[in-house]
Amino acid sequence: MAHYFPTFYWVVRDFSLQLQDPQGNTITSKDYLEKALAPLKSFSQFDEDVEEKNKIRKLLTSFFKDRDCFTMVRPLVDETKLQDLDGIPFEDLRPDFIEQVISFRKRVTQGLKIKTLNGKQLNGEMYCNMMFSYVGAINEGAVPNIENAWNYMCQEQCQKLQD
Repeated sequence: MAHYFPTFYWVVRDFSLQLQDPQGNTITSKDYLEKALAPLKSFSQFDEDVEEKNKIRKLLTSFFKDRDCFTMVRPLVDETKLQDLDGIPFEDLRPDFIEQVISFRKRVTQGLKIKTLNGKQLNGEMYCNMMFSYVGAINEGAVPNIENAWNYMCQEQCQKLQD
């Protein structure tokens, strides 16, 4: 079922950690993501928080076989200006941040493929509806149902044509 899912990009803004393993060796941001998605050990059978987080980790690794992580520095050095980040022109942000945004955009757009489901190409609206369906199911702790998503998209398209 994972082949139906798009690439999962985890974007971490304001990243200030060193990308290193415990031995001090440099790791990639993708390595960082994979480490974050590794299940944690629970020290007691009553540790529901760890179990819940491990469930989310398992869902992400099961459904998104193609995944990557992008770490980005804080967009501004001046913390007081962060409160009004929306009002600051893009070109006034930190040069490192601007480079990272451009790099991320390139990675996403270069990796785009036409999404198909059941052998049919999806338009943008159909794709968005499918993603809302998948994300909703995952957020509820359920397994996304591709057949239900397909039926829902077909019904929506038929209703749109009828209208």
